[in-house]
Amino acid sequence: MSEIILDANQSLVIAIIAYFLGRMLVNRIGVLDRFRIPEAVVGGIVVAVGVTVLRQWGSVLISFTAGELAMLTFFTTIGLNARLSDLKAGGLTLVFTLCVCMTSVIAQNIIGLGYAKLFGAPPAAGIMAGSVALVGGHGTAAAWAPLFAGSAQAAGTIGLASATFGLVAGGIFGSPFGRFLILRYKLQPDPKAVSDLTLSADEEKKGRIDVPQFFASVLVIALAIGIGGQLNTALHHLGIKLPQFVTSLFAGIIIGNLGPVVLPRIEWPTHSPAIRLIAELSLSIFLVRALMSLELWTLAAVAGPLLIVLITQVAMVLLLAYFVLFRILKQNYDAAIISSGFVGLNLGATPTAVANMDALSQKFGPSSTAFLVIPLVGAFFIDLINAFVVSTLYGIWG
Repeated sequence: MSEIILDANQSLVIAIIAYFLGRMLVNRIGVLDRFRIPEAVVGGIVVAVGVTVLRQWGSVLISFTAGELAMLTFFTTIGLNARLSDLKAGGLTLVFTLCVCMTSVIAQNIIGLGYAKLFGAPPAAGIMAGSVALVGGHGTAAAWAPLFAGSAQAAGTIGLASATFGLVAGGIFGSPFGRFLILRYKLQPDPKAVSDLTLSADEEKKGRIDVPQFFASVLVIALAIGIGGQLNTALHHLGIKLPQFVTSLFAGIIIGNLGPVVLPRIEWPTHSPAIRLIAELSLSIFLVRALMSLELWTLAAVAGPLLIVLITQVAMVLLLAYFVLFRILKQNYDAAIISSGFVGLNLGATPTAVANMDALSQKFGPSSTAFLVIPLVGAFFIDLINAFVVSTLYGIWG
């Protein structure tokens, strides 16, 4: 089998083409537009399917070069636009969402271990089909696989296949689920948020995104990413390992809130049309690149019993989002957007969750609370909870 490795620039070109392909399909296929499936998700999956077809029948393996800049940029813009007053107001929402996510992590592993026992599979298979792959994603699944002595290859295959299934399911079900809640309960966004959005749109029409504003936005984002990288290195030396996008997010929060106070005479680009444009652009690029790199052929390694496990996991997350999280959060508009993100987060990854919420926000209106709560839960808290639960279960049944 011949292999073609595309460099960063070539991968970016394919990602942009995939985005426009997804946009075209969403516009032409009514069901995709009706259920608000993100263009990046559609385009990324189409490319992943094409790569799989070439591999299976053309004996050609196409590999893309990963890039972190788009991911770091997007989460930094979230931090720059985060008002501490908003975070304080959403404090209980954050706590409730975190508690339900913890419940989901435990339930996923119980389901995985239960099916492993039912079908006579080793406990490692159940654990890898639980929160390791679904909440943790491909990276966590790959990290845990070698720990299962004597079954590392099988565990890795199960983990990567489960992570792929979850990532696709999170993108496919998340937005339609949120749409169902919004239409079923006739929910409306906060009027203040809508008025802010309308004002921003008017500003954009008046040409407020000029070269100085755009360069100022790029400068602030680059500064936050740099500080986030140094903070990540310092924490690593202290024995605290976090993804760099987490520290970039926090650096953005610090700069976005302290900058206007320390240097009030400078016109800070936070909450500007330029920042919002960069955020949307970076999210689309990162998500489509992540999805088009999926190795869908690993799904062929998922046997019938494991496929039943994963379908059960999807059903559990949807039921938990509808009957628990949505109701705890008082069944309002923010609750619907957060529930959509919850589905993406607990089946796939934080970018999938954010893409679900972004697709709904563009259609129905903004939710600042959701875009603060879900990234914080997904970027920091849920990983710690997942590691603790998995370590405990592995110590008991591994």
